[in-house]
Amino acid sequence: MSYRIAGVDVHKKMLAVVVSDVEVDGQYQFERRTFGSNPEQLRSLAAWLVEQEVEEVVMESTAQYWKPVWEALERYWKPIREKREGAGRKSGSLHLAQAQSNRARRGRKRDFPDAERLVKRLVARN
Repeated sequence: MSYRIAGVDVHKKMLAVVVSDVEVDGQYQFERRTFGSNPEQLRSLAAWLVEQEVEEVVMESTAQYWKPVWEALERYWKPIREKREGAGRKSGSLHLAQAQSNRARRGRKRDFPDAERLVKRLVARN
């Protein structure tokens, strides 16, 4: 059975989102997509995560920009994942990572690789 996790690199006006199936040992295939940060785009993000059958989401806590993303996912994505038939214990889980702890090497900051690193760190923690 597939288990999908999304990583979200949060910026003021843009979100870099990756989704990966983490049941495959040691290999990550990421699907990438960008979203805006306005309410309509956040609803689109939640709908896309439902469509992708994402079980858990991890995002970085950049300034206050993560708060509307978190609230939108709690409202539009989380209830759907928790209440579906066959939902696991962690279905619908949201995780917040310190932006400082997800830093790339100096001069190497990139949006999608940062989101991918969030997913890999969450998997390694579990």
